Amino acid sequence: MRLLHFLLALAAAAAPPADGGRGVVGGVVRSREWVIRRAPRKEEEFIGDVSYRKGPSFMSADWALLRHEPQIWQARGHVRLVHTLRSGDVIDVSGDRAEFDQKTGRGHLLGLSGGPISYRRAPADVPPDSGTALRLDWEGSRRARLSGEVHVWGPRLELWAAQADYDADQDALTLSGDRPTLRLIEGDWTGAVQADVVVARQKPDVLLADGKTRGWIRFKERLEKLAQ
Repeated sequence: MRLLHFLLALAAAAAPPADGGRGVVGGVVRSREWVIRRAPRKEEEFIGDVSYRKGPSFMSADWALLRHEPQIWQARGHVRLVHTLRSGDVIDVSGDRAEFDQKTGRGHLLGLSGGPISYRRAPADVPPDSGTALRLDWEGSRRARLSGEVHVWGPRLELWAAQADYDADQDALTLSGDRPTLRLIEGDWTGAVQADVVVARQKPDVLLADGKTRGWIRFKERLEKLAQ
């Protein structure tokens, strides 16, 4: 379930502007060039080495545009989104084009010319998780979606799916499309499952699979008892 937790704060993180940059919508922007247009609508264009920091979240790109009404950010070229969780884990996603509506909390990230975006989660004390997909969408602090050739791998899990949806209200990760597969490598129980739809919940710790299901599960505690 740690796969998509980082998205829940991308839209909601807030902090007062720091020194040394232009304060924009609760954050700080830096760039080589800065252009303000007031007609027909107010917008700010940032060109070259653009960076935007707001609380624990950071964005960088070659170019960015802020339309003040309706407060929509657009970014292009080497777009990178970084978020530091309270645990100290660092989430890092990269692509080529991004758009974020600060009023609705909705946003998306795309790769270059239809290529993949990259994902990386680096905990403080263990090896990182990595992944790729063709698109990332998030909606406020409650929902997130990776879509298109989703593949995530790391020391704790590995998964393949056409689509991976995270719902914070249910604390559930749902994999669908192209017969998704989830492999759990570390924990009280390990295993792998393939089905039409796979749902994993953290609290309680539940794994559900529906539609032409196949797989296996190994319980660590049971194996330890058998070994005694």
